[in-house]
Formats: sequence, C-alpha cells, structure tokens
Amino acid sequence: MNSVAIKNTQHIYDLVNLCAQYGVEKAVVCPGSRCAPLLIGFGKHPDIETISITDERSAGFIGLGIAQQSCSPVALVCTSGTAAQNFAPAVTEAYYQQVPLIVLTADRPAEWIDQWDGQTIHQKEMYKPHIVDSITYNKDDIELATHTFGYLYDDGGGPIHLNIPIDEPFYPENLDDITFNPVVMPIYGQPYVYEFMASDWFLLDHELISAQKVMILGGQNEKDPYLIEELETLDIPIVGDVISNLHGIEVVINLSDLVFNLDNDSMAPDVLITFGRSIISKNLKLLLRKYPPKLHWHMGYGKVGDPFRSLTKTFEAHPIIFFNKWKEWGIHMNDQTSYQSKLNKTQIEAGKKFHSTLDNSDFNYFSAVQKIIRNLPDHSILHLGNSMPVRIANFIGLNNPSIDVWCNRGTSGIDGVVSTAVGHALAESERKHTLIIGDLSFFYDRNGLWLNHDLPSNLQIVILNDGGGGIFNMIPGPSNQEGLTDLFTTPHNRTAELSAKEFGLAYSTASSLEEIHDWKPGILEIFTDMKTNTEIFNKIKNKI
Repeated sequence: MNSVAIKNTQHIYDLVNLCAQYGVEKAVVCPGSRCAPLLIGFGKHPDIETISITDERSAGFIGLGIAQQSCSPVALVCTSGTAAQNFAPAVTEAYYQQVPLIVLTADRPAEWIDQWDGQTIHQKEMYKPHIVDSITYNKDDIELATHTFGYLYDDGGGPIHLNIPIDEPFYPENLDDITFNPVVMPIYGQPYVYEFMASDWFLLDHELISAQKVMILGGQNEKDPYLIEELETLDIPIVGDVISNLHGIEVVINLSDLVFNLDNDSMAPDVLITFGRSIISKNLKLLLRKYPPKLHWHMGYGKVGDPFRSLTKTFEAHPIIFFNKWKEWGIHMNDQTSYQSKLNKTQIEAGKKFHSTLDNSDFNYFSAVQKIIRNLPDHSILHLGNSMPVRIANFIGLNNPSIDVWCNRGTSGIDGVVSTAVGHALAESERKHTLIIGDLSFFYDRNGLWLNHDLPSNLQIVILNDGGGGIFNMIPGPSNQEGLTDLFTTPHNRTAELSAKEFGLAYSTASSLEEIHDWKPGILEIFTDMKTNTEIFNKIKNKI
C-alpha cells in the first residue's frame, strides 16, 4: 500500500462518500491531474455515476441541467488553475436559480500561490458573492464540510464550493486501497416553518375588500401540478410568462407582451401577489414600475428581488402554504370579475391580431417557433434559449399542460444553453427534449455537444439561424448606430451542418413552414431572413 498517497487523500474519498450520503447520484468530472483523487473517488464509488466532460464551462452547465431535471444535487469536479474559473458562469446561474451544485475544485498547496508554479492561482472563495457557502477543505475538515453541505437547501439553497488543496503524492498504487468511510451527518432540528401573523391577514383582508384590481403574478418556476390546482380555486386574475410553467391553469394571462402596455394604467393592479423568480415581459415590468401597486406581497425562500420597486412584504413560505392559509382565514375580497374579464378579452383580441399577422406574413422565426411549439410531443420538455427564442415563445404562449419549460433566466446569458439542455436530457432519458436556440448562442456553446461518451438520443436542437444577432435590429439603441450596427448583430454565414456531422447528429434544414417536420432527435436548422424578422416584429408591435 502507498500509505503516503492514501494519507494525503483519504479525506477526499470521505468527501465523495459525503456527497453520496447527501443524495448525489451523478458527478460531472473534468479531466486533470491535481484532481486525480476526486476523479478516482467518484469513479470508484458504487452509488455515483460519473459523467466526463473536457470543457469546464460546458461541464458546469451540464451539471446545472442534471440538477434541475433530477431535483438532486450534482457534484462538479475540476483541476486547479483557470479550469476552476470556467465553472463560474454555471455557478452564477445556479446561484440565481437556487440550484444545488457541489463545486469541488482541486488546488495546489497555498505556499505555491504567486510563485510561478503551473496551474496555481487564487482559488479561495473565487465564486463569491455568487455562492451560498465556500470553504477550504483540508484533512480533518470533514465536520466543516458537513456544515457547508447544509447550505445546499438552507434558506432557498444554491451552489456550495469546496476548494481542496492536495499534496503529492496523490496517486494510489492500487485502487483496491481506496475505502469510503461513512460520515456522521449532523442532526437537524424541525424544518423551518414561517409563522404567519394575524396582523398580516387583517391587513390583506382590509386591502382586498376595497381593491378593484388584484393580480397574482408567477415568475420563473418549476412545474408544480399542486400549485396549479391550488391557484385554480382562486377567483383572481393569474398572470405568468411561458417560463412560469402556469400554462396548466385554464384561464391564465400568458401573453403579457401582447396584453400590457404603458399607456393603459387600467391594467395595473392595486394589489400584487407574486412568487417565483424573474419575468420576461418587458411591457408588464415597465407597467408595474410606472404604476406600482399599493400592496405587493411575495412568497419565496432565500434571496428575493424587487424588480418593480414595489415590494412591501416577503413571506418565507411556499405559495401553496400561503394560499392554503389564505383560505383558512376566510379572506374577504372585492369581486374581480370585471378585471379578469378585461384581461381575458384583451388577451383574446391581441392573440387574434398576433396570429393574423403571422398568417399573412412571409416566413419568419415567429411563425417557425409557433409551429415547433404546436407540434411538441405530449409530456415532453421545452428548453428555450435566451435573447430572441424565449421572447418569441412568450409572444406565442404555450397551452399544453403536459409540457415543462426551462430556461437559463437566472442571468439570462447565451453561454451554456446547449450544455444545460444536454444535462436535462441526460437526467431524464425517458422524455423527449426540444431546445429552441439562436444561431449565435448555439455556435457559442458547441462544446456542450463534446461529451466523452455518446450524446443523449432524446434531444432535438432547433436552431433559429438568421445570420447573426437579429435582436439588435429590434432594440432602438443598437439599430440606430449607423455603420456600427454590425458590431452588435455580428453577421455570419455559418451553418450547423458540420457540427452535426462532427458529433454524429442527424441534420435537417427548413426555410418554410412546410419543411418543419415533427419531433425527431438531432439538429433542425431553420433559416430566416433577419430583415423580414425585424419587419414582422415591428408590425406586431404596431398592430397590437
């Protein structure tokens, strides 16, 4: 037995076992030497599947997708140096979406930092402030590690970081020498339960009796059939973007971009009750900022934003618990039929105008996405890229309650979109996944297809290729910069055909609605004209 190597690494194998005890079933690991004990530990552990990814940035987002889809924590492993910095975008996204990632970065001993030693940088607390807890993990620190693991779900939860300095030698002579010692888990008390105050309900009762317009607004949220069932019992207008996953509600205002505008304050609520995270609709966001509600309550755990600058109280409770308590207290409320009817009527009329505009226009990426969404298989999963795809889908809306929607709206970046969808497909292989993504976003994250094993066969990638970043032709600022517009739209002539061939994916194209086929794995690249897309977008805005 190489006793020195085992002495240097036993605490790492115990850490791997701690991951298993906390429910980690999959670890996304990136090749390297300094992280060898972590690679060996996860590779040898009988209860954890290792997924090897060469590119750390892609690996981080694949881990994010797996954790979201599986509702289980995922371990991310990399070697020392800039490898660890490449996890940062995914860690940041996980922080704002409260996803439990266990980030394990191998490090050189501290005395070699700033000494021109290879792959040695300042790694301690490198992800702050976008991390819920971060420690340096050394020998005899397993108790400290268990404390850090508690933050995975505490106060809303999110990613944790353990930076691990590792001394040489760290390669065992015989893999049979590796053992996994059980870790004593801390004994937690009763789970935290928010205590609703009687004064809160009296205030709500007082406000709702006189409020002419009450709105429940859902931000980005995972699909929750029980929440939908609860909301269906309330006689209050419910609003939710496509990423709110509230499309299972029979009467939901899900076309916010078409319904709300700054010139109509009659649409703004007197009382606003929110849950979830971000919303997409800029129209609704600007309306609520211009005409803030008198009372704005939010339900949720952990960090809570105030995007409308109107928040008056936050309840650290799940919305289902809140609405259950609401009914228990028998809250009185002014009749909301008029407000609900007005919103419903506006949505129906605006929707008709929107679809009429598409039906009488040249082929464009609005009509293309509309057909893709209408043809989605039941019980499948829709992934939306940032920039235009998620906005287009929000104009179109989704009515099939069996479909889940995911999007990286924590930071709304285009990096890692392919990788995240791949992670979801790996985690849920029994369901079909569809990713709708822009061309620049796809090319930016092609390494998401670079797995060290076969790609999942349950993923269809739909690329909207208009030859550049077409959204910048629709934003007043960039589109008015005369000869400098190309710096924003980054025009190109690339296609995904060679990428599909490189990664062994089926490839097809479409330049008309008739060429858009039903779901099948691989890449479907849809070609549209950037100028036509811009004209359609402006026509939609002007008509509606």
